[in-house]
Amino acid sequence: MEKWVPVALIALLLVGSGGGYFLASNTLQSQVTSLEGQLTTAQQQLSEKTDDYTSLNDDYQALSQEKASLESSRATLQSTYDSLKTSYDTLQTSRDSLQADYTALSSQYDTLQAGVDTGLATLSADYVGLQKDYDSLSQMLGSDVYSTFGDTQMLNDFYKLTLAVRSLNATLWEYCNVVSSFKNTLTTSEVLKMETQVGSIIGSSTDAWANYQRIHEYITSNVDYVHDTESPYIHGYTYRDVNGVRYLTDFDVSTIDNYVQTPEWTLQNKQGDCDDQGILEYAMLRYYNKYIVGTDYNLYLAELDFSDGSGHIAVFMPVSGGQLTILDPAGNYLTSTYSTIASKAAASELEAYNSHWSSTGSITQIRLYYIDPVDGSYNLASEGTRAQVASFLSN
Repeated sequence: MEKWVPVALIALLLVGSGGGYFLASNTLQSQVTSLEGQLTTAQQQLSEKTDDYTSLNDDYQALSQEKASLESSRATLQSTYDSLKTSYDTLQTSRDSLQADYTALSSQYDTLQAGVDTGLATLSADYVGLQKDYDSLSQMLGSDVYSTFGDTQMLNDFYKLTLAVRSLNATLWEYCNVVSSFKNTLTTSEVLKMETQVGSIIGSSTDAWANYQRIHEYITSNVDYVHDTESPYIHGYTYRDVNGVRYLTDFDVSTIDNYVQTPEWTLQNKQGDCDDQGILEYAMLRYYNKYIVGTDYNLYLAELDFSDGSGHIAVFMPVSGGQLTILDPAGNYLTSTYSTIASKAAASELEAYNSHWSSTGSITQIRLYYIDPVDGSYNLASEGTRAQVASFLSN
């Protein structure tokens, strides 16, 4: 009995210990299974988060590229804006300058128009007075005097009036005809008025050819082309012979779109047509040659006829060896080589000049005038076709 009890107790303990082991083992297995489930769930969540991260990263990369593109576009737009702003500022400055020029030209035009209106009013008054005298004298001449030839005083008065009308028309013609204007526009007194401006243009330069170009470019850059105002002139004379003397009994007054300015006026007002600009350049070059260079070189004012019926004025400067330099400010033409003034063979240069005027057809006639500054008288040095004038210049 004493030996059985310990054995039984040991057996009982062993049985009890085995049951606890198996119980603990089942618990751990359950925990492992639970953890495995959690691990699987975590792996699934990780995979989902990874997918989300990949998607978000793709979106981030796309947005980064879009941001870079937008920044580039912004930089381009900013550059364009800056360029447009600069252009706008430049245009605004140009507009302000043009507005100032317009205001100045408007003022000059008003002054010119006022002078023209005053001149026309005076001429109109003279015309009315002359016409009244003619009407009275014509009536006397047609009745009493013409039948008797006895009123010597009346005939003398009539003859004086005839001369007055002719003189008036000669004066009018001096302002609306280029050749007739020389005695007003290209005399020594008018040429000497170029002193200050020519001196300012050339400065201290002693290079004659460079100075010719400076004078030419001053005119092309500073004198605007404007069309002439109308000028009156007398025509349509009617005469009656009495004792072998012709008495003017009637005439008409018309207007022509031409008014020849003095070079001083063109210089001061900085506007004129081809007549005015050509005369200005002729006067300035004449002053430079005679009073600065010291030699009054040959210089011609050229009058051109075109095949379309229009006309033009330019300056022809003959050079030794049959060479020619053409200076045409209103026509924007200068005999040059690579933009530098030059002289070229007269025949080829006249053909090049003719090509410059292709829009007007062709140059059909050229008349070269040499003006005597003492009294404005002139010599028609040459007249003819391009070939004929080229031959004259080449001799």
